[in-house]
Amino acid sequence: MTATRRGPAALIIATVLLAATGMVLVGIGTSSSRTTVSTPGPESPAPPVVQTSRSHPGVAKRSAAAGSSASAIASAAPSPSASLAGGENLPPSMSGPKADPVVQRALDDAVPADLPVGVAHEVAELGVEVWLAEATGRGRDRWPDYFTDHGARTAFYTRVRVQAAIGRKDPLGPGAVVHLVWAGAGPAGTFMDGRTATVRFIRDERSGTWTPQR
Repeated sequence: MTATRRGPAALIIATVLLAATGMVLVGIGTSSSRTTVSTPGPESPAPPVVQTSRSHPGVAKRSAAAGSSASAIASAAPSPSASLAGGENLPPSMSGPKADPVVQRALDDAVPADLPVGVAHEVAELGVEVWLAEATGRGRDRWPDYFTDHGARTAFYTRVRVQAAIGRKDPLGPGAVVHLVWAGAGPAGTFMDGRTATVRFIRDERSGTWTPQR
């Protein structure tokens, strides 16, 4: 059996092929090791709590399961915090009040409207008032039943500003839920914007008034 002799040209071609194969393998390994890192949402406000097991009859258990954090938006609903986390259409953090209209538009887009315009506007304004009372402690006497379990707390937020608010149907039961984005300095003095919160409401059909519910 006669061995086939390989000339210099064949060796060069083989060398080039091996080098190309190595580059492809390195490229595949590099691309497979890349991880997409999403920017985490704003730090959750610690003291205010807006969801507890005390809720409207028939939804108490589901409300308790939704969590007690003020920034936890019901998992059954489209999450504004998740939609806003990417930040592609949001102004940079700490842009100040001038950027709030942009935040409002982003929040409007994050959860599609499902209430009549007048109702959504009414409940959103009320949600802002309740949340300001929650975060600052001022005005809590308007809703004594809502703030019964939180009257003893003295460490509140300062420099509080609601950047955006929307009213939507409550996916956990009857009534409405207000999603908010807000800014403020915690008891330690650290100021942050882009915080998220929710306030839930039940409507009294006889009087037509909205009552905040935990």
